[in-house]
Amino acid sequence: MAIVIRKIQLLSTELKYFTANQFIQRNSLFDLYRLAVSNIINRYIDDKYRDFLAYPVKEGDTISFHGKKHNETPQLLSELEGDDLVKYSTIKSETLSHYNVIIENLLNSGKTDEAEFLSKSIKYIDDRFVYCYDEIVVLGVWGMKLRDNVRAEITEIWRDLDAKTKKEDEIPLFAITFNVGSNGNLKGDHEISKQPNKLISVEDLPKVEPHEGYEFVGWDENPDGYEVTDDKEFTAQYKAKEMTPQVPPPYVPPIIPKIPWYLRFWNWLKMLFTGKGCLKWLLWLLLIFLLLLLFSWLFRSCNGLNLGGGAALGDNDSSWVKEDPRVGNGGGIYDPHDPYKPVPTPPAFKDILPPNQGVLPPIDENPEIKPGNPSIIGNRLNILMENEDKSIMDFAKDFKAKYPDANYKVVYYDNVVKRLQIEIPSEKREQLKKEIPEKFKPDYNLFVFDETLLEGTYNPNDPDFKDNNKNWYLKKIKAPQAWDITRGSEKITIAIVDNGFNLTHPELNSKVVQPYNVWKHSNDIFPQKIDHGTHVAGTALAIANNGQGICGIAPNCKFMPVQVANEKGIMTTTSVLDGILYALYQGADVINVSLGGQFSGLSRAPESAQKDLIKNHFKEEERLWREIMRIAASHNSTIVVAAGNENVLAGIEALQRPELFITVSAVNKDSQSVTKANFSNYGSYSKISAPGVGIYSTVGSNNYQTMDGTSMAAPIVSGAVALMKSLKSSLTSKQIICILQNTGLPTQGNIGKLIQLDKALQMVKSGKGIDCTPKPSTGDVQILLNWNNYNDLDLYCTDPKGEVVWFKNKNITSGGQLEIDMNVEYPDSKNPIENIFWPNHGAPNGTYNVYLRYYKKQEPNINETPYTIQVKYSGKTEIYKGRIKKEDNTLHIGSFTLGNSSTNQNPPNASINQRRNSLLQKRESLQQELDRIDRELKDIGNRK
Repeated sequence: MAIVIRKIQLLSTELKYFTANQFIQRNSLFDLYRLAVSNIINRYIDDKYRDFLAYPVKEGDTISFHGKKHNETPQLLSELEGDDLVKYSTIKSETLSHYNVIIENLLNSGKTDEAEFLSKSIKYIDDRFVYCYDEIVVLGVWGMKLRDNVRAEITEIWRDLDAKTKKEDEIPLFAITFNVGSNGNLKGDHEISKQPNKLISVEDLPKVEPHEGYEFVGWDENPDGYEVTDDKEFTAQYKAKEMTPQVPPPYVPPIIPKIPWYLRFWNWLKMLFTGKGCLKWLLWLLLIFLLLLLFSWLFRSCNGLNLGGGAALGDNDSSWVKEDPRVGNGGGIYDPHDPYKPVPTPPAFKDILPPNQGVLPPIDENPEIKPGNPSIIGNRLNILMENEDKSIMDFAKDFKAKYPDANYKVVYYDNVVKRLQIEIPSEKREQLKKEIPEKFKPDYNLFVFDETLLEGTYNPNDPDFKDNNKNWYLKKIKAPQAWDITRGSEKITIAIVDNGFNLTHPELNSKVVQPYNVWKHSNDIFPQKIDHGTHVAGTALAIANNGQGICGIAPNCKFMPVQVANEKGIMTTTSVLDGILYALYQGADVINVSLGGQFSGLSRAPESAQKDLIKNHFKEEERLWREIMRIAASHNSTIVVAAGNENVLAGIEALQRPELFITVSAVNKDSQSVTKANFSNYGSYSKISAPGVGIYSTVGSNNYQTMDGTSMAAPIVSGAVALMKSLKSSLTSKQIICILQNTGLPTQGNIGKLIQLDKALQMVKSGKGIDCTPKPSTGDVQILLNWNNYNDLDLYCTDPKGEVVWFKNKNITSGGQLEIDMNVEYPDSKNPIENIFWPNHGAPNGTYNVYLRYYKKQEPNINETPYTIQVKYSGKTEIYKGRIKKEDNTLHIGSFTLGNSSTNQNPPNASINQRRNSLLQKRESLQQELDRIDRELKDIGNRK
């Protein structure tokens, strides 16, 4: 049952009994109600009449109406007698009279939308639905009328839920009211509900739009971070804008001809520098000294580091160029004005959370490392929360309430991706991974996973080799030909997320922007014993034409070094994630991650066991990286990751699974063919490949070395992506993958195509598009969803055993898989699709159920999303069309059965759904025809 703060449910009814044809610009009155409360009812209706329209809550095919909490028991006007009937009939007449006066006033003042809402709301008045109590009347059913053919008793049509109402009274919720006053309007909810001891966040606050002549200066008490202990009202404060007095223009005297200022200034300088005396020589010495200082400063700028600003741009723009609504002034792991400054924890949480948000907890001298696949820190666990409407800080408070023991400690939190890390007794780790998600249901949707140790995916090689072998990989990908098109733009930045860097190397030091050490929350960057990061950076970015060493793939692009290893060389899931987020929020166009988990012995495991790891393991980590993929897509940043060097299937490491990450395999140093390097990971998650053997690049302060590994292949691709974005910065990750795959060379060894950089750049430069729409697979079963806007829909299907295949579980044990999920590519495609299928001879017999879920509303002006779902099975094809709204949440589209044709029937409600979909389509057609007629009439009126 829906809970409406400070109101009581009066009745609940099914929409089938009523004709609800009251719409304003295709929005129902009920959809507009909450907006109307703040913008119409609270502004124009007198206090004693404001509760006349009951609060509507639609849930599926039912609607409930809620009224002001009462002292007297509500009674229906149709059941009253004697004095009570006279009294409340009079109150009803006065209320309607007041509403009609307001409607007329609104029409006279040109506020037709407001008037239309009120007039349509009170169009139908039925005394059987008018509730009377506490000297007010409440219209329990409004904006619709009872159908003429309804023969059911009125007590069957509506249900009084007194028992549930009493239960609702016991729920501890407090009302938070935002009073806009008389000098402004509110955009957003004027009233919200909060449980005791919860905090009000910036996201809860409505926007205040002051009237002309006034300026909003804040609330009478700061609501951000306010801990709720009772009902609370915040009142908007304003100040009148100062009016600039009108001053008459000053008297302008007649213009007298005179010598121009620059001639007078030149004559004065000439007199100083050519005159007689000591002053002339002192001035010459001062000028020479200033010129020397200027040249010294310019020299340092060309060879030093750019540590300033908040964006990774060649012109060193200091703006926070890639705004994200979940980071910045309202919180997050980085302050947009000073990313090196930790974000402090609110005082209300200082006893349960660390002092600062997003600051990595130190690793002990002898950490509890548990070797395995992958290796982990034994006394740490990560918790990812998927509740969009809740703060991770609220969860931390609830966590400590259930785990008050000092052995359970929150050591890290991030309210951007909504995750925290806890320190625990290591012997409880496996128990807690299962216990915590269940213990906090249904209030929290949690995923618990290990703190994994990562390492560079490389193999050191002998540095002694002949010079003609140094540039073999550049020729293999046709880099020299590509450099005739572009060597990159200074406005494109590659972030290298790695173990450490030597920033004094002459191939790199002049191109550094925004260096960051995630462990120290500072720009203190240092190299590790194995200088992996410097080698990776040089491969992608080393400068050209400096008379030494090598040339990186994108020599003119900028370099953002992000160090994710501490002094001991330890890298974890959390440190790498924080490094990627830093690069995203600082505006990196490409992010290279040549890192992976510490796996051992996997190459001896059969492929069936490896596929099982991909399908059924590390799902929590996969959800985490998919969230990072969505953030990267919103920043139009491309993430490139190394496939790994275990000679196993790529994708066992969850970091390699997101569709829009470019996972790179390595090819051999072979002039005759293009074959997989013997160490490289392979398989369907390998998007593309690049040379990864004998790669010569930068190490130390001024040295070079060869290394092998997919760590070396990944930065070659990162450099290629940077060159592509230098030609067209708006390229999306999906388009980049498509271009690289369509212009690459076929390979041997079940890995992605070998990039051909010249052809890729020619395609970008030509502007010729490639059809990158994925081709849906089919099989025993195929379920294909199409829709036509950016609003985020999710398709899911249950198999005969009840296992669900959807975006959170893309592969299930019966063989079903979500092959295409174009929601992740927002805003790249406005005609997205999703495809679920079972391969031929792979689908089990039994009944399947198809559902559609409205996940997220990304286009605020589109309230309904039309969809088409095509279901193929047993040689049949069924088409379902309809519209889904956010309030629908989840629709059961239909079901079908494999194996026994006699049972291939939809459940009873499937035919209802089909009928509903058909009627919705007819309504849409009629509405379009009405719109066309309105346009034609308007056009005729204009021509008159």
